[in-house]
This record gives sequence, C-alpha cells and structure tokens, in this order.
Amino acid sequence: MRSFNKALQAMPATVALFMVLNPRWSTLPLAVWFLLAVAYEAARLFNAPPAADRVVLPRAFRWFAGGSVLMYFLMAVGLSWTENMAAGWFALEVKFSLLLIPLLMLHHWHRQGAKGLNAVPMALVAGLLMFMGWRLVLASVSGDAELWRYDGLAGPFHPTYMGMYLVLMPLLLREKSKWYNLALVVTGVFVGLLASKAAWIVAGLVWGCLLVMHGKRRGFRAWGIGMALVGMCLGGWLGDGGRLNEFTGYVSAELVSTQVDSPGRAADSPQSNQPTVKVGSSAGRMQAWNASLEVLEAAPFGVGTGDVTDALCEVYAESNSQYALEKRMNPHSTWLQLAVSHGWIGLLLILLWWFGTVAWAFRVQNALLLTWSIAWVLNGTIESLLELQQGVVPTILLCCVFALSSSRALEAKAN
Repeated sequence: MRSFNKALQAMPATVALFMVLNPRWSTLPLAVWFLLAVAYEAARLFNAPPAADRVVLPRAFRWFAGGSVLMYFLMAVGLSWTENMAAGWFALEVKFSLLLIPLLMLHHWHRQGAKGLNAVPMALVAGLLMFMGWRLVLASVSGDAELWRYDGLAGPFHPTYMGMYLVLMPLLLREKSKWYNLALVVTGVFVGLLASKAAWIVAGLVWGCLLVMHGKRRGFRAWGIGMALVGMCLGGWLGDGGRLNEFTGYVSAELVSTQVDSPGRAADSPQSNQPTVKVGSSAGRMQAWNASLEVLEAAPFGVGTGDVTDALCEVYAESNSQYALEKRMNPHSTWLQLAVSHGWIGLLLILLWWFGTVAWAFRVQNALLLTWSIAWVLNGTIESLLELQQGVVPTILLCCVFALSSSRALEAKAN
C-alpha cells in the first residue's frame, strides 16, 4: 500500500509537469493515475489501512468540481439534438477531463489528503521553464526566424494558451529564489514573443494588478513583476510581426465604417454602399461573435454539442464572412460556445460556474485560484478554452488543486 500511496501522491504534479510540455502528453499520466486509483481501491479490499482524519472538503472545490461535472453531463445531453454525431462524440472525448479530473482529485483528497498537492506549483514551474528553454534553444540553433515568434515559438501549443499558463509565474515562483527576477524577465520576453494579442492583454492586466498590489511594499516580488512587464513589452516589440498593426487597422476601419454609416454622412461618401471586406484574426473573431449571436437568436436552446461549427459556417456563408468561413472558426469565446451549443441555459450555467469560482476564490483570499480564474475568465471571453485538450486539462487540474489549497487547515496538514 505504501508504494501505491507514493505513486498516487505524485500524480497531480506529474500531470501538471507533462501538460505544459506538450498538449497531448497529459493523456498518459491521467490514464496511469486512473489505473493506480482503481488498483489502490482493489488493494484496500484485502488490506484496508486505518481510516485517517480528513479536513472538510473546501467549498471552493465543491463548487468548481461540481460545475465541471455538470458541464460534462450537459455536453452529453447535447448529443440528443445533435445532427453531426461524429463531431459530438469527439467533443465528449476531448472534454472527458471535465469529469475525470474532479473525480481523481476527490479520490486523492479522501485517500491522500494534502500530500503531493504542494508539489503541483513546483512541477508547473519546472515544466514551463523547460518548455521556454526548449523553444528558445530550438529557435537559436535552427536559423529559422519564424521560430522566434507566435506559433513558431509556441510549437505544439496555441500561443494564447501558453501565455495563459505563463501568467501564473510570478505567484508560482518562490520569491526568495536567486533566480526569481531572471525567470520573470525570461517569462515576460517569452509572452511578448508569443505575439498573441489575448496573451498581451491578459498578462498586462493581471501583472499590472499584481504590481499595484505588491508595489506599495517595494519588495522582491514587485521588482520581478515589473521586470516581467518590461520584458513583455520588449518581446512584443521584437515579435510583433504586424499583429498590432492588424488590430489597430481593424479598429480604425471599424471607426471609419461607423462614421460613414451614420445619418447625414451616407450622401457624402460615394463608397457608402460598398461594404469593406475585413480580414485578419481580429476581423475573423468579430465575424465569429456576430455569427454566434445570430445562431443563438435563431436557436435559443442551442444547436447541439456537435453542430456548433456547421451552424456557424452557414451564417458565415450567408454574411460573406470569408475569413471565418475558410478557417471554419468556432465562436472564439467560451461563453458563446456554450450559448451556440446549449442556448441560453448553457450560457447561464457556465457564467454561474465561473463567476461563482471567482467569488469563492476572493472570499477565501486564495491568491493562486483568484489569479488563475480571473486570467481564465478574461481569456475565455476571446477564446473557446474548453474546446482543446490544452485548455481543458490545465483548466480543471489547476482549479481543483488551487481550490483545495484554499483551506488553511489543509495547508497546516500539508506542513
């Protein structure tokens, strides 16, 4: 039983390490974790150890884990009015961690307590540092300039997702470490080079708030966060590659279009009846959002778990949204993704789930859970974070681990 205990205690940190090295590398440790849990329970039938006292399950965990399981069953129910069953079953496969990880974490809590959970932040830091080192070394030796920025630098990950993980670095790193400032500078430069507008916005907001909070004490952490922000600006300048100009150009075009379409201006412009075809990621995202709202209006109970992209593509074709149509864009918003698939009920449930998580994190003054959940909510507004394994596994695992650490009794027990 002792070997089972040690192996199970290491599994949350093992998953945390592998999930930030490659999006698909979390599958194997999750499978091993499940098999170990089953074997452990089988062994207990023949050699049950004495029951140990357990701290009451924190409410923040109960709220988040319950919401995660509910979301998975909601996806399963959505198959009942899905036409594209192949896409629906694939979505359930990708999102299986919504069900599996809360159950594994619940088992860990009742059998192992806090043991092993304090290793998760260290494993996450190690994985992120290894990933950044690997990508930077590869870019240096390859001679390919494209590997220094955006998806070339992010490699197997979407740049926005990797930027979201790296937002946590100032809180994950040990403040007294002699490598603290250097690690944060590298993190900031890396986030900048990722050239993800979402990552820039979220990291700027989150790190800016942390800097204000810690700046009054002018401590080591404040200097590190400030250097991370400076590094992000430098990396963004070096790795921009026209991303910022595309965004500002889109905004300018929108302003001009609004002025031309306003009353009293249509007669002054000979091009007022010629709509401008906008392209680029910013325009494509707006096309996806507009199409999602149209689908929600036409189908208030949703189109089903597997029919989201097909329904959107029909609207893209009707509205001449060529950029979104060519890329078969999903809603690019977690909230709109559920709104299209499950209507107003799905939208309401996911909003309650996440804003309730933020509220619980604030109530128990859990810095890691609050920072991660706020960063997730911000990213979830402009990305469908629960559509890929690289979004689902880190989301559920980190929220569960951080929610469990909200209990002061748990922290005392871990020590």
